Amino acid sequence: MKIYILDRTEENSALLEDPEGTVISVPKELLPTNAKDGDCFCLENEKFVFLEEETKKRRKSISALLFGLISKN
Repeated sequence: MKIYILDRTEENSALLEDPEGTVISVPKELLPTNAKDGDCFCLENEKFVFLEEETKKRRKSISALLFGLISKN
């Protein structure tokens, strides 16, 4: 399963990044209406499905990295 991370949304499109760093632009309608920057998705039946556990893991990891950087100063 390939995971995509929502980088940002623009007027009618959403920019998603895959694990290799490739950014793709897709119509916003393919994402859930409550999608937020940083959310993780996989592509199923031509729609992007929110991956709640993957998003939680990723946010926790990023928070730990940020905390590590802040506590070094």
